Amino acid sequence: MSRAAQGRLGPTRAEVLHHLRETGDGESAATVAAALGLHANTTRFHLDALTEQGLVLRETEQRTSPGRPRVLYRARDGHRPDRYQDLAAAMVRHFAGPMDARATLARQAGRAWGDELRAESVREDPAQPAIERVLACMAGLGYDPSLEGDSLMVLRPCPFAEVAGEDPEVVCQLHLGLIRGLLGTDQPLRVREIRPWVTETRCEVDLYLDAVVPGQVDPGDTAPGGDAAHA
Repeated sequence: MSRAAQGRLGPTRAEVLHHLRETGDGESAATVAAALGLHANTTRFHLDALTEQGLVLRETEQRTSPGRPRVLYRARDGHRPDRYQDLAAAMVRHFAGPMDARATLARQAGRAWGDELRAESVREDPAQPAIERVLACMAGLGYDPSLEGDSLMVLRPCPFAEVAGEDPEVVCQLHLGLIRGLLGTDQPLRVREIRPWVTETRCEVDLYLDAVVPGQVDPGDTAPGGDAAHA
C-alpha cells in the first residue's frame, strides 16, 4: 500500500475507526458491524485495512471457558491522524504570499481531497446521504461532529488546535474546502462559512440549501465573501 493511500480514510472506514476509539475496548467484527449497522464482511474488510495501516490492533481473545477464541480489534491508544497534522503544519509553514492567496490555496487543496474522498464513498455506498459522509469523515479526523438543526454543523474539539493556532486561516480554509468537496454539487446542501473557535472547544460550519444545477460550481467557491473563515 502506498504512503498516500495509508494517509486516506473513506467515510465508512473512518466511522469504524471512530467507533473503536470511542469504545476503547477490543471488539469482534460482528460486534462492530451490529453497532454501526454494516454487513459483517464489509466491516471485516475495513478492520483488516485499518490493521494494515497501523491504526488498529488485532488480537486473539483470552478466554478460560471452552470454545473458539474470537478475533478482537482495538484502536491504537492515543493514535490520531499524525500524517494530517504534519500536512497541516507544512501548509502553514510553506504557503507563501498574501493571506488571501494562502487561504485560497488551502481551500483548493481541501476541495481536491474532499472530491477524492467523495468519489471513494460513492463507490462504497452510493445511497449514503452527503451529510453523513461529511460527519463520518470529520469523525475520522478526530472531531466529535454533530448537527444542530438543519443548518449548523458543530465540530468539537479541534484536534489540530496547535497547528491552527499558528495560522487559523490556512487550516480552517483547508477544512472548508474538504467539506465542500465531500458534499459535492449534485445535491442541494452547501457550506456558507466555517467559524473557528466560537468557544474554546467549538467550531461551527454554516450550511444552507441551494438549487441543484448540473455542472454548477459551488457558489461558495466564487461568491465574494463566501470563502471567509472568520477568526
